[in-house]
Amino acid sequence: MSNTSTATQRFNAVTLRTSGYPFWGSNRAEYCGHPSFWLDCSNNDPLINITYMNYRVLEINNSPRTLRVARSDYLDTICPPTIVNTTIDFNLFSYSTTNATNLTLYYNCQPSASATAAAIFTPFLSIITPLVCEINNTNSVNYYMNSTIQNLIGIGLGICSYRVKVPVLAAAAQTAELAVTQAEVITAINGGFMLEWIANNPQCDECVGAGGLCGSDPTTKAFACHCINGTFTSGCSGAVSTGKHPICCH
Repeated sequence: MSNTSTATQRFNAVTLRTSGYPFWGSNRAEYCGHPSFWLDCSNNDPLINITYMNYRVLEINNSPRTLRVARSDYLDTICPPTIVNTTIDFNLFSYSTTNATNLTLYYNCQPSASATAAAIFTPFLSIITPLVCEINNTNSVNYYMNSTIQNLIGIGLGICSYRVKVPVLAAAAQTAELAVTQAEVITAINGGFMLEWIANNPQCDECVGAGGLCGSDPTTKAFACHCINGTFTSGCSGAVSTGKHPICCH
């Protein structure tokens, strides 16, 4: 029995059935995955909810336990319905440090009235990317700028109501550092970013090594190892899980 695949997959509702633990949803039962890794496949783009925020799942790679996701509220737009910072549950995920970095978007900005600040800010206007958005049905002044410009202008930016960090792939961030159009910023965000998942990883390794399939107990929701001879709390022997013994997580 195989619980993982080394191949990177472009994710959709069909590949959910072969993606393995910790994911579940569609025709894959909850006890075949981790309770927090439900994938909503009701639309074209499968979604995973992380700390009350929906992310599109773009691909998964079971061998290093990574997935690439993108904020669904920023799909093909720079003007989400609600302007909020990115949220990640670090009990379940960690950023892949070599593959993720943040873009910072500034919304509803009021340039500083200070003559000194204005003198600092004004020369950079030609190389700062304006973001065309409405905030509360009113056109507002919004910007994306690369990290070098952010460090240079400092106070000259004035007061912005929102500063939103949106993770992107490191390679996309390098391109965005040179971005001069709103479309280029959107493309970088659409590409998503990498997360590593944390879902009883050592227990799952032990389970797979014993010939079982990783999942969860239907009753307690705790980790469970589904084996030919039953469902166990660890490996394919020892304490029997209090739940049923579903062997259908292939």
